[in-house]
Amino acid sequence: MKKIAAPLDMFNGSKFKTNKYGYVSIVEYYNCHTVIVAFENTGNIRAISAAKLRSGNVPDRDVPPESILIGERVKSLKHGWLTITKVESENIVLLVNEYNEEVQMLLPAVQKMKNKLNEIEGEKSELNKPISLKDLTKRNKNVNSIVKKMLTDYGK
Repeated sequence: MKKIAAPLDMFNGSKFKTNKYGYVSIVEYYNCHTVIVAFENTGNIRAISAAKLRSGNVPDRDVPPESILIGERVKSLKHGWLTITKVESENIVLLVNEYNEEVQMLLPAVQKMKNKLNEIEGEKSELNKPISLKDLTKRNKNVNSIVKKMLTDYGK
């Protein structure tokens, strides 16, 4: 493979932050399609495109996807708020509640609770957004009267 001169941000040894797996450093730059990087956490080495590297979309194949869940909080109707502490096997997740009691659940159930929590947070953010000018000024009567006066006086 023929090497090309590296752009200013792609020199050997430069570091980039990934979205989920910490930092990677460039080992070798060949062209925009082939950049060899090393993960600082695991030491894993792999090739990636420069565009994916700049966007932070660089997955580390040595890290199991379940370990990303550790430290996240989910809400259970039966147990309250739970913190994920360990993913034991393929499907069993170990959680701890507010009283430091351990709870074991299946991974699909935990992911379902996590998705439900994300949906609720998304709905809350949508509910707080004003839809019209009337909604924006609903709380303050002075603003309503000023806007009405501006609109009636416009063009006089």
